[in-house]
Amino acid sequence: MPIIGQFSRFLTVGVFNTAIGYAVIFFAMVVLALSPELSNVLGYAVGLVFSFVLSKTYTFRSAGKSHVELLRFLLVFAIAYGANFVALYVLLRVTAIHPILCQIVAGVVYVGCSYLLNSRFVFTNRGQKKDAAP
Repeated sequence: MPIIGQFSRFLTVGVFNTAIGYAVIFFAMVVLALSPELSNVLGYAVGLVFSFVLSKTYTFRSAGKSHVELLRFLLVFAIAYGANFVALYVLLRVTAIHPILCQIVAGVVYVGCSYLLNSRFVFTNRGQKKDAAP
C-alpha cells in the first residue's frame, strides 16, 4: 500500500472527523453553554461513529474481521481519548490558556495516539484488499 495514498486518506478522514467533532464541541460550549469537558465528550462520541467506518473502509482499506477490529478500535479510542481528556483537564486547570485552545491542543494528543495505535494494532489486514485509487 503506498504510504502517500494512505497518509492522504488519513488526512482527509482526519479533517472530516475534526470538523464534525469540533463543530459539536463548540456548539455545545457556546450555544448550549455546556462545560468544556461535557462538550468534549459529546464531540468525540459523534466523531467515533464516523471514524470507525471511514478508517476501516477508506483510510486503511482493511479486510480484517469487523467485529475484531471494532473491539480493538474501541480500546484504542479509550486509550487515545483518555490521553486527550487528561491533557484537556490539566490544560484547563493548570494553565491560563483559553478553553478553545485547550480543546485544540488536547485534540492533537488524541490524533497522535489514535493514528499510531490504529495503524499498528487495529487495521492490520490492509494488504489483503487491493489499494484502488481514491
